[in-house]
Amino acid sequence: MSKATVMMRNWELYYYKGVYNLSGTADDHPSLGKNVYVSGTSTLVDYVLEEDVLIYETVNTMYICPLKYMTISPYRNVVDSYIEELTHLAEHSDCILDRIIVATAKLSLEIKKKESENDANAESYSYDGIEKISEEDSNDEMLLHIKKLQEVGQVELEKRKQEENNRLINIAKKYEDCVYIEMSNVGSGSLLAYHLGDFTGVVSPCVHSGMFQDSILYMKYENVDDPCNLDFRYFPRGWCGTIDTYSWSDNIKQVVIKNEMGCILRFNKVDIPVGKTMIFTQGGQK
Repeated sequence: MSKATVMMRNWELYYYKGVYNLSGTADDHPSLGKNVYVSGTSTLVDYVLEEDVLIYETVNTMYICPLKYMTISPYRNVVDSYIEELTHLAEHSDCILDRIIVATAKLSLEIKKKESENDANAESYSYDGIEKISEEDSNDEMLLHIKKLQEVGQVELEKRKQEENNRLINIAKKYEDCVYIEMSNVGSGSLLAYHLGDFTGVVSPCVHSGMFQDSILYMKYENVDDPCNLDFRYFPRGWCGTIDTYSWSDNIKQVVIKNEMGCILRFNKVDIPVGKTMIFTQGGQK
């Protein structure tokens, strides 16, 4: 049986006690959904680097990882001493994974150094910060090559993000005082587009770990450009896939849900068939 192929964005490699792992955002994962963060994969089976694209094969999946789409803020939650260890990983190895990890570790240390020096360009974690980092002390060809690729990749990713946000907003504009979600993963949530009054935008989901029940939060607070508040929350129940809302701000008059999952989606006790779109008010299905 052929393996699923998944394109990765903002990805990075890990190495710990002889084991490699991969994390990042999957465009469309057969089990997890669309635009979903993958914190770790199953066991590595094989890999190859072809034309600046790492093909990372696991037991069930082929992950396509362009070098230009590597994360620009790697190892954010890793202590500096361990990152320093990773910079020496390839000293006795010709493995391309080791070389990529070494380059990533060096990049992480460079960014952290700039942050400690209060470099305003590095604080935003955008490519603008990376290109300011000095390369005079670096002879790592892989590191320099990745930096060059990222300059193009980050522009592409930002353009893609804007195009997707605009697509979702244009759909939300068809409905008054609404939020619109193309739900592909109940457990982690999918992007929410809103059209509330004269204001539109996109809100990312936040997973809240509760004492008895995890929940998905969509929250937006007013700012200078958009004085619109939004609060929409639900409990995910089951793998595939039930949503029970428990908070719904008064300015949201209707919720428009499209089922992008591979199974029936149950929203507040109403079944939404695969591929179908339904409209709900706080009183039930519209």
